[in-house]
Parts: sequence; structure tokens; C-alpha cells
Amino acid sequence: MKSDRAVFLGVDVGTTSVKAGLVDASGQGLLQASREYPSYPMGQSRVEQSAWDWWDAATAAVRRLGEKAPALLASVRGISVSSQAPTLLAIGGDGQPLGRGMIWMDQRAEDVCREVLTLHAAYINGFSGNRLDPYYVLPKLLWHKRHEPEQYAQTWKYLQINGWLVYQLTGRCSIDVSSAALTQTLNVHTLRTEEGAFSLLGLDAGKWPEVFGCDEVVGTVTGQAAALWGVPEGTPVAAGCIDGASTPLGLGVTEPGALFEMSGQSSGIGEILREPAFHPNLCLLKHALPGLWIRKGSMSCSGGALKWFRDCVDGRSGQDFSVYSQLAEQSPPGARGVVFLPYLCGERAPLWDRTLQGMFFGLSTSTGREDLVRAIMEGTAFALRTILDEFQEPGIHEKVILGTGGGYHSRVWSQIKSDVLNCTIRVRQPDFDAALRGNAVLAMRALGMPAFERTETDREDTAVYVPDREKRGFYEERYQYYCKVFQANRRLFGENEV
Repeated sequence: MKSDRAVFLGVDVGTTSVKAGLVDASGQGLLQASREYPSYPMGQSRVEQSAWDWWDAATAAVRRLGEKAPALLASVRGISVSSQAPTLLAIGGDGQPLGRGMIWMDQRAEDVCREVLTLHAAYINGFSGNRLDPYYVLPKLLWHKRHEPEQYAQTWKYLQINGWLVYQLTGRCSIDVSSAALTQTLNVHTLRTEEGAFSLLGLDAGKWPEVFGCDEVVGTVTGQAAALWGVPEGTPVAAGCIDGASTPLGLGVTEPGALFEMSGQSSGIGEILREPAFHPNLCLLKHALPGLWIRKGSMSCSGGALKWFRDCVDGRSGQDFSVYSQLAEQSPPGARGVVFLPYLCGERAPLWDRTLQGMFFGLSTSTGREDLVRAIMEGTAFALRTILDEFQEPGIHEKVILGTGGGYHSRVWSQIKSDVLNCTIRVRQPDFDAALRGNAVLAMRALGMPAFERTETDREDTAVYVPDREKRGFYEERYQYYCKVFQANRRLFGENEV
């Protein structure tokens, strides 16, 4: 039985879990579900994930929606998928993955960057808008050819995570323009694959999929996929986008100059741009909508740091994170002198240093669990401050930051961020995932339907955090001290690799 309601399915593959949600034509989030999946740390800065784990987790999340509301799922009119990025996944001519995918955390291509790509840095920076770093796909692609030549030769296509799900749904290979922009294979000025880079590096451009606009239809759901997911066969599937593009779209952040922060396993601050522009320490992302870009700094481990503490230090895996918010409130600002460096996975923008490590500094016999938790929250806020400082715009602290993600369920953590960044933070709709809503917009646009619009001035905030002026001087001093602790230990991290 179907519903008369126009329903759209959004799927978002994060770094640790897949979320799926149903949204109606007015933008109302109807239902969402999630399913976790594993990563496979391989040592020596290698982190892989399985394509079938992504697909199985997505399938489980969507089927969960069907268990709760089968009529709604059976009425889905369009689908769009977003994902963490960038990733290198090779598939063979039979459509099967050739091993696991190298996700954004994987830094194994550092030698390739240093030995080969630095010779062409000006060229690559110029057409891609991004600095050279093993975070991106182009270095991983060259590493794959150099170190796994047989697998490279067997590769039919390279896909991103959302492209893999779209392939499973439709049988067609694709890469959306926002994902392509993060691979350093796209010319950001022409929005076409830079085939000259493939030729220069001796890579086969034929292994690269066709580039689609985020709101373009790639294909329709096959009978096999429809039976598995419980959606109608023939449902149009949009190309989708990276999660860093679907989230601001779902938040309604589309005005140039607007700021947003996504708070999850990793966190980052982004600013909307009209034109692509290179920044030596920040990432250039393509917005999901045509004609817009995003300048963004992303730290690698924010919510992930608290999860690490819960699972590996506190030994309370599965414990609700609200307990840690209560604990943090029992520690005073400054965490009784404890400073936490949140570099458990190295760091991306703006530091770009895989050798960085996590660290508690200032421990004593009087340090309690509450101080460690508060230090984690303050340390991640200080790391966000290093990103915000890179924007170097007059009045940057006068702007409002739109916030979303799991970290904003914590009032104390949100207030710490506001105080440290010295910015007002408006939290928007944390009860329904913004990336899922953004995907619904793309699915509607793909069908030529007038998508609902949300703007910065929509009064749908679930909370507003204003900087405490009395803490301004205190947190400025603590931030400067945090920077001193980091600088004093940075060289030692590089010497501590085992």
C-alpha cells in the first residue's frame, strides 16, 4: 500500500554510520534510521572501509524505515545519496570491489605527494583549487598504480562512496561534481575532468566515471535493488554529493559569506563562496547547488575524541553521551588546568600533518573524569578556533554560525564552542539530520520539482548560544596556552612514530 504523500529518500554515509531518512515535499523530516559499520585501520596511516559494509549498512537503515512506515517507503519518488569524502574505491569489470576503499583518513600516499606531485604543485593547485595532500584522491590514485599495478590494471572504474551506492541502485557509474572537486581530478573553473592531469601522471582517464551535477538523474532503481530496499522500481536516483555539501543545503546555508559547522566524528567550519578560490590551508568544496562553493577547514577527530574516551579510556562503550555532558558541567572552565590536543587521527585543515597525536597535558592527582571530559570539549573547540582564524576576514567573529550534528545535542559543549570562537551559534534541527534533508532537496530538483527553501533567517533554531563576554578574556588566554602546548610538542610527535 502506498501513501498519497510525496516522499523522498535521503541516505548519508558518514565515517562511522549510515543514516537514511524520509522527507516530504515541504521539507518535513518524517522518519530516520541509522546503522553503524566498521573501519579497518591497517597501520602506517592506512585506514580502509569495505564497500559492502557501506551497502549493507545503508540497506539495513532503509529497511528499518520500511519496518516503521512501509507505505511511506513504497511511495518514494526520488533518492539522493551523500557521503564522507574523498575515497578511492576500485571496482572490476564485473562490478565487484577490488579490495577495500581508502577513505579520507588514509595517508599512505604521502610519499607520492612528496616525490612526484610536488613537481606539479602549481598546476594541480591551479586547476583543482586545493593543496597537495594524501587526503585527496589524486595522490591515492597514483599510489594505487605504483604499488598495486595488477589491481590498477584490473580496475574498470574508480568510485566514491555515494557513487558506489548509486551504482548498486542503478547499475550506472558516476561521480557527482562535489565529490569530483575533492578528488583533484576536476578543473574547478570548467567543471570538467582535467584529463591533462591524467596524461601528465600516466594515469588512465578511462577508469574515471562520468561527472554529473549533484541534482542530475544518473539512473533509476533496478528491480533487484527495489526488492532489497523496499522502494518502487524505476525510482529516479540523483548523483548526490559529499556530506559537506548536503548538510549546508539542508540547513538552508546558501548565502555567500554564511558560516556553518558540522559536528560529528570530525568537525569543520565552512563558508559559502560565489567563486572557487585557492587557500593554502583550507579545502575548497563544491556546494550542492550550481554556482556556489565552500571554503572549509575540517579537523579529523572531535566527536571521535569523546567516543575514544568513552570506549577506550572510560571503558563504557555504548554509554549515552549525555552522561559526559553532565560530567563536563562539574568541571570549571579551563578543566582545572588540563589541556587536550585532539589530534588522535593526525590533522587536516589547517595543520595538514599526519604525524600529530592526541595528548592530555597538565594532569595531576586531583584530575577527575569530569576534567578530562571538559578538556576534550575545550580542546576540540580550540582546534575549531585554529580553523576560524584562517578565514582572516574583518568582523568574522560578528557572524552567526549555523550548527548541526550530534555534538550539538550537548548544551555545555555548544556553549564552550560559542565562548571559544567568540561567535553566536544557532543550532538548526538537530532532531532530523540536515544532510538527509539536503539530499531530499537534490532528489526533488532532479525530478524538476520546486524544492522547499530554507534560509538563514528561518526561525527554526532549536537553541541559540551567545558568547559569555565575562569568559572572553579567560578563553582567549587558554587558547593561546593551548597553542603553546601544541607548538612545544609538535616536533616530538614526528619523532614518536613506531
